[in-house]
Amino acid sequence: MTQSTSWNEICRQFPNEWIVVVQYRSQGSVAVDGIVIAHGHNKSVFRGEVAKAIKKYGRAAVRYTGDLVQESELPLLWQIFHTH
Repeated sequence: MTQSTSWNEICRQFPNEWIVVVQYRSQGSVAVDGIVIAHGHNKSVFRGEVAKAIKKYGRAAVRYTGDLVQESELPLLWQIFHTH
């Protein structure tokens, strides 16, 4: 397990990728600081990782480090996925 990482650093290390973060702290509506336990370009591969993280840590956050909607004024509420 690595140490907690800031949202800016997570975005720099994993550009335009889905991430699973544990032991996280929310920094607004999307940004989280925490420990990245999985990352990749395809969100569907994380189902097992999220289940393991919830079992071990009690909660996990799944985020996308890029823009999901290009040049739109729609709210990005669906970009946020919390597990409790």
